Amino acid sequence: MPEGLNQLAKGIGKAIETVPEVYDDGLKPATQETGKTLALIPRTINAALVPLRKWIAVREYNLAETEKLLAEKLAHVSADKIVTPEPYVAVPAIQAISYSMDSIELRNLYANLLANAMNIDTKEGVHPAYVDIIKQLSPSDALFLQHLCNNGMCIPTINYYLIKYEKTTHLEFIKGSTRKPILPRYVSYANEMPYDILQVCIGNLERLGLIEVEMGNQLTTENVYELLNSEASEIYNEAVDYAQSLDSNLNSFEPYQEHGYINLTVFGHSFCGICIDNNLS
Repeated sequence: MPEGLNQLAKGIGKAIETVPEVYDDGLKPATQETGKTLALIPRTINAALVPLRKWIAVREYNLAETEKLLAEKLAHVSADKIVTPEPYVAVPAIQAISYSMDSIELRNLYANLLANAMNIDTKEGVHPAYVDIIKQLSPSDALFLQHLCNNGMCIPTINYYLIKYEKTTHLEFIKGSTRKPILPRYVSYANEMPYDILQVCIGNLERLGLIEVEMGNQLTTENVYELLNSEASEIYNEAVDYAQSLDSNLNSFEPYQEHGYINLTVFGHSFCGICIDNNLS
């Protein structure tokens, strides 16, 4: 670790040793100056402000933890490449990370963003919109983005339907307009979190422009859809049974699969490169 950064880490360690005392005792002033000011406030007002003093203490502790994270992420970056981040990126990011310390997923997104903003080799790729993007992500969203990055930025998906076939004048069967979606956008990651939560993740990431869902086209990877279909069979059958229990007319419908894939957009790829991928070494 460069000497300058080593001194920074040591200073941060000392700060973290003292901050929890403030955190543990909400009645103790967050700072000496704050204590002097509050000593002049009537007791009733002082009592009313105790929750705010606790918030200040927690925020100070979280900022110290953020500095510790940055020291770790920049440990292998040459000291002459560490620069002051742009305020329009760093200030909102630092404010936001102080509210996200309980989530390791979101905390790491912010820390990666800040670390890249402080690295002269990567700071030009840090867009201020990334802070607002992270603010709109849940820990589950972050996990699914990490899953995409770990799987080559693209994963297969299947839409499962029950569909009503109709006869044409040529006595051929064609797909009719009556479709009952039973298990839309099933992906292999569904077994890592509840299916319903995963669908919310996909919808939110699509809304934010980070991913796109392409149905009707399929990946050429051998057996990928056969494996996915095998994995989904049990949950699909349960969904069909449930749907048919609600509507007996569905007994005349037949199963139908539509193959597709989910991949990162150009914007999503850039976002993940800064906030998820570790490009700091």
